[in-house]
Amino acid sequence: MWSISNKNKFLFQRLVDAASGFILSIFFIAGKRKKRIIFNSTVNKDFTFNSKYLFLNHKDDFEKKGYEVKFIINDDNKRQKLNDEYGQYFITTKGIKQKVYILRACCWVMSTMDAPISGLLMKHNRLVIQLGHGTPIKNIGLMDQSASLLKKLYYKLMSTNISYYLSPSDFFAEYIGKAFGVDQKQVLVARQPRLDSMSSGKSDFIDSHRKDKDTTFILYSPTWRPYSDVKLFPFDDFDKETLNQKLIQANTVIFLRLHPKFEVDLSTYCSSHVVNLDSGKAEDITEHLDQFDGLITDYSSIFCDFAMLGKPVGFLPYDQHEYCEHVGFSHDYNQMTWGNMITKQDELLSALEPVEKEMANKINFDKTKLDVSQFIIHDLQKNLF
Repeated sequence: MWSISNKNKFLFQRLVDAASGFILSIFFIAGKRKKRIIFNSTVNKDFTFNSKYLFLNHKDDFEKKGYEVKFIINDDNKRQKLNDEYGQYFITTKGIKQKVYILRACCWVMSTMDAPISGLLMKHNRLVIQLGHGTPIKNIGLMDQSASLLKKLYYKLMSTNISYYLSPSDFFAEYIGKAFGVDQKQVLVARQPRLDSMSSGKSDFIDSHRKDKDTTFILYSPTWRPYSDVKLFPFDDFDKETLNQKLIQANTVIFLRLHPKFEVDLSTYCSSHVVNLDSGKAEDITEHLDQFDGLITDYSSIFCDFAMLGKPVGFLPYDQHEYCEHVGFSHDYNQMTWGNMITKQDELLSALEPVEKEMANKINFDKTKLDVSQFIIHDLQKNLF
């Protein structure tokens, strides 16, 4: 097995970034802002999560209102590739000139707590929105029982930069305020932008495993643990060859998807009908979710997105008590999930349950709810322009 016990992954990088941008940011706390919206994701490296989809789906709307729109990607090769694919929208924070360009923007849109340029009080005379990167099923932020004091201090400092935190529904609004230590007036209840893109992509890699038009695709996507190894197929009766034969008979393929920041070699589990779908094959799984017919997961918020497609989900919380002790949940886990839990290999396919629509709509807003892009335009026009 493997170890993924580094519960503070990226914290060192975040602290370095905070120190490098802090002095310069002081000079830009005040001053007139440009009609410029800057997007980013994890430590300015990834093109993922809610900020990606708000950018892709609404950059034209922002541009029609007279705003420049840019997305930060500090990896030179990735940035060049994205500029070739989408146009010259992707920039870097490398160099004083680029940092000044970002600091003069009137709006920052983030998927994590990582600001485009770290500092304090960056929300002064600027709209800064933290969209998050999933529904908060498990504890996050200050509520995460596994987070170190240093990580919680980082969150507290970075919270001075943020105007609003997105809550994906009323159900989570109070919790979001507690998780980031902010008043409810800073909680923006709106639909997650990523939900509009679950059918937008088609992976040739995924499709290449289709045997015929009746082949069933199951995504098996557990989350990571800060206290132990992730266990795939955690059954006493697990047998790789037996499982593969049953999948062949059922004309079903299972795709394994670990948390993209904690990927390891899965060759010991893979077979003709069990496939590793790592981030090298699909950087962000969101846009490919509609290619799957069912989902197996544990505490990952991916089931909240998948539920909006109305497809069956199976839950495999093999260490629920331990996870609750070390990380915890925003609400009662059993209240937020449905159906019988998978406990043995023979139940992998049979235990996928139809979505409980009432709960699905409670944890994620449908398309009729507030659009974040319209909120941004309205807020900027009201308060800055």
